[in-house]
Amino acid sequence: MCERILILFYISALVIGIRSDKETIEFRWIEQKLDHFHKNPRTFKMRYMIKEDYFKPNGTIFFFIGGEGTILSPTTNVSNIMLSKSFMHDLAKKYGGYLVHSEHRYYGESKATKDLSLKSLKYLTVPQAMADVAQLIRFFKSNTTYFGQSKVFLVGGSYSGFMVPWFAKLYPDLIDLGWGSSAPFQFKIELKEYYSEVFKIVQQIGGKKCHDEIIYGFQTLREAIKKDNTSKLVEMNICGFDHVNNFHVINLFERLTKVIGSLVQYENENNIQKACNEISETSFTSYLRDKLNENSTKCYDSVSSLTPLRDVRLITDSSRLWLYQCCTQLGNFQTSDYVPLDFWLDMCADVFGYKFSYCYINKKVKNTDHNFRDLDSSEKMQRVFLTQPEIDAWSATKVRKHNRTYILKGATHCEDLQPSAVNVNPYIKTLLMDIDFEVQKLQND
Repeated sequence: MCERILILFYISALVIGIRSDKETIEFRWIEQKLDHFHKNPRTFKMRYMIKEDYFKPNGTIFFFIGGEGTILSPTTNVSNIMLSKSFMHDLAKKYGGYLVHSEHRYYGESKATKDLSLKSLKYLTVPQAMADVAQLIRFFKSNTTYFGQSKVFLVGGSYSGFMVPWFAKLYPDLIDLGWGSSAPFQFKIELKEYYSEVFKIVQQIGGKKCHDEIIYGFQTLREAIKKDNTSKLVEMNICGFDHVNNFHVINLFERLTKVIGSLVQYENENNIQKACNEISETSFTSYLRDKLNENSTKCYDSVSSLTPLRDVRLITDSSRLWLYQCCTQLGNFQTSDYVPLDFWLDMCADVFGYKFSYCYINKKVKNTDHNFRDLDSSEKMQRVFLTQPEIDAWSATKVRKHNRTYILKGATHCEDLQPSAVNVNPYIKTLLMDIDFEVQKLQND
């Protein structure tokens, strides 16, 4: 009976999806203001997903904030993970909670404007995205019969992780407990420490030999290109590439260094060691070829990766959106010996216009960083868990330390969000026990 009334309630939010069994995740839509802070009649439909199998009236709302990508795709199926295979899910099942995963404006199917022109992108900001979350929470709470006494546990990971404490500062009345996993809390125009941390982690896990082979591989490739020797490019099956075009060369190295960066950010210790073994048994060049081409026989066109950045159509590729956010708010451009800051500055100016100068971007990024300076003064900030895994290059941004900051030794990026059953790391176990304890207290408040 409760479930039927809930479904009727959501008709006003444009329900899509049919409940056919007990373990269904449904996607729904809610109309949002395009501009929450100025008088503007324009609206858009924001997608979110819910799982209400365990919900008991006035139970806690477990709300995961969507980040820089779709919440549902054939390859990632992100919401299925967060709403059915996460510690947040375990808590909802244990305490009769309601599971929600919102989609970030502009990403996925939450298309806020008719195109992605510079004029249209002005509404792609973190404050606007947080206002979307606030409005969705208010929408739930407006149903006083089922959510009137519900507490809100707000969760985010990586990019959406840093939105949690910021949200607690702006909307203290809409959050009762928070968890920002692997979230960066330092914003500056250049983050050269990122790749320093990447190579440090490679050496820590894979050994000095693996580290040196990777560094030597990058160095010899750069020297070969300088001498017009393209044999390594042929060996890596790279095409559509002008080796005398400096921008093309740097863009290629950005792609190549990202292969190693992604290895450290998204894989566990075993997979990092496995990659080092593969590099040792074959070659660094061979390893890069396999990762770039994903075992396809087609050649890898590094230059084609630039095309979506200039495409103003509503396409599935989100690289233009993320670049815009970095050029206007977030910064933290990852630089190295092979990818200088000028590469990113030139890209911002080339894609979005010449007003995107160093001074312009630096000012915007400083404004973002400023929002985190006085977070500790917020009472609700004291109820936000923050985590910094040891095996995470984003630890270079230095997580904000307060009474609920957890340094997770031996853990990888966002690993703590996984179900408790798969987490054997003792530091994560301690974190999850403490979160469980606080959630239990919410039920009794």
